[in-house]
Amino acid sequence: MQTYPIILGTAGHIDHGKTSLVKALTGIDTDRLKVEKERGITTELGFAHLDLQGRRFGLVDVPGHERFIKAMVAGAGGLDLVCLVIAADEGIMPQTREHLDICELLGVRLGVIALTKSDLVDDDWLELVTADVREGLEGSFLEEAPIVPVSTVTGDGIDSLKDTLVELTKGLATRSPDGRFRMPVDRIFTVKGFGTVVTGTVISGNAAVGDEVICAPNSTPAKIRGLQVHGGEATKTRAGMRCAMNLAGVSVSQIARGDVIVHPASITPSHIIDVKFRYLKSSKAKLKTRSRILVHHGTTQRMATLVLVDKTEIQPGEEVLAQLRMDASEPLVALPGDRFIARGFVVQQHYGTTIGGGEVVRVLAPKARRSAVEATALLTAMSEADTVEKLALEIMSAKSAGRDLEELARRTGLPPNVLGSSLQKLVELGTLVRAGKGKLAIYMHAEEMGRLEKLATDIVASYHEEFAERRGMPKAELISRLPSALPPRMTEELLGTLLRRKALEEDQEILRRPGKGAANAEGLSELEEQLADQFLAWGNTPEKPKKVAAAIGASESATQKALQKLLTTGVLIKVSTDLYLHQEAIETLRTALREHFESAKELTPGEWKELVGASRKFTIPLAEFFDREKLTLRVGDVRKWRGGPA
Repeated sequence: MQTYPIILGTAGHIDHGKTSLVKALTGIDTDRLKVEKERGITTELGFAHLDLQGRRFGLVDVPGHERFIKAMVAGAGGLDLVCLVIAADEGIMPQTREHLDICELLGVRLGVIALTKSDLVDDDWLELVTADVREGLEGSFLEEAPIVPVSTVTGDGIDSLKDTLVELTKGLATRSPDGRFRMPVDRIFTVKGFGTVVTGTVISGNAAVGDEVICAPNSTPAKIRGLQVHGGEATKTRAGMRCAMNLAGVSVSQIARGDVIVHPASITPSHIIDVKFRYLKSSKAKLKTRSRILVHHGTTQRMATLVLVDKTEIQPGEEVLAQLRMDASEPLVALPGDRFIARGFVVQQHYGTTIGGGEVVRVLAPKARRSAVEATALLTAMSEADTVEKLALEIMSAKSAGRDLEELARRTGLPPNVLGSSLQKLVELGTLVRAGKGKLAIYMHAEEMGRLEKLATDIVASYHEEFAERRGMPKAELISRLPSALPPRMTEELLGTLLRRKALEEDQEILRRPGKGAANAEGLSELEEQLADQFLAWGNTPEKPKKVAAAIGASESATQKALQKLLTTGVLIKVSTDLYLHQEAIETLRTALREHFESAKELTPGEWKELVGASRKFTIPLAEFFDREKLTLRVGDVRKWRGGPA
């Protein structure tokens, strides 16, 4: 037996015999609801399983009535192959065509056609309807698929259909258990003695009994108490499996159909999603940008605005780049590569309300504007790129902020091994720059790093022009003029690169361009030496600059001139307008900060006061100074470490 099931879905017009066919194949009646029994139609998804020659098929029986297309989309989302059911006495019908379009838009590329009710027609009619079906499927992914006549009444053709399914799946690739775990919920109910149970098809990743999970997008926490896969007890589940999950810590009222079970902090729901969108030929009118549509993704249905990226309208049959802008309270738990269906609000004659669909290109996207040529070009490149190229472009889109591993995993859904090897390849090719190691690494596109290198050297060059008499530019001042989104570790990598290339020189926290600045300034005067010694003695609690002259008994003008010299040579550091510290005192505080964060995750005001050994008059401007240096980050009343490994 294979260790994973093959998900097989039925599709086709109402009353063409899908549920009866599933029962004939598996012995399982998937009509489980009272209304289904009474009306003789399937209104919700039904599930069964079938073991054939070492393969386990998980069958998803989807409803055929137009009003239940939402359930059909939910079932088709995780299919490996489809069995298109067409009644031999009726042939291709409106919902047959709509289901076929939906399967194709959702990326299903493998299938078989079952001509049901073959016992109701003679051989001549069967031959005629077979030819008609073949002609009707021209141009679709099923145009060369096997056509198997069957009868659920006599049993004719059932074994032949089973053999065909086995043959079709011989080369089917195993679904990878890696990646971010996602199970869209299609049913929620309570089992006496167990509590809340949800069911769905695992579309990526894996999970096990005991795992902490959340019900996205609302982030309701829960824990997996038990698992069943196709009716049997299990300790683990993985991509491709039909699963019933017993959840602890959450009630039925806290979960809704369309929620997605994921591991905590693994996926961020998106309000804006970049997509490739195909407008179906069956549509009768142009589609304008900012049209309101119903989006079907997994088992969820969401209202959204479809915004065309570089057009104002599209014609039926056209494929374009677009954005799905979800309503504010209804984000989508999506990842690149996911498929979706778009439906309108008017039933088209001889068809349903499906107008198109497509593929997710990027999640957590910024708003696209037709005037933004660069952004449009980036999105176009991403839509055509392979996995590695798309990863590089995702990092390019972050500009100076870069991306860390966790953010990249949330945005791409790539398995850790694929993500790691792809990043390593891009670094070796010189496409990306990496700062830091392991899980702390941050990645930036080489083009953006080149732009920042030029920006930094231009800033220092401009500083030389403005202050020719000074030794150079204080490092902290340069850092404060770089983009605020630039992570501290990447700032260190940027400055380190410029120093290694000798584009900049450093001398006691002062940066200069080679051959520029007062690098060979004459030695300190007696007054300057006296001031330097005095500030060193004052440590973290010096006098205000305007009181220094009186403190050392020197003239005001001479003292201010000497102070300026000490600032330009880097002996003193300007913390704020009224606070100068000796550079050794600043370095001592830097060391104290690093040592503190080696064993602590945050720094409270009381702890900072103890480290500085001074009152709020000194601790507040000093804390803000290290924030500007990007060593620390204020979060509420405490500071967090930003300066890389402490």
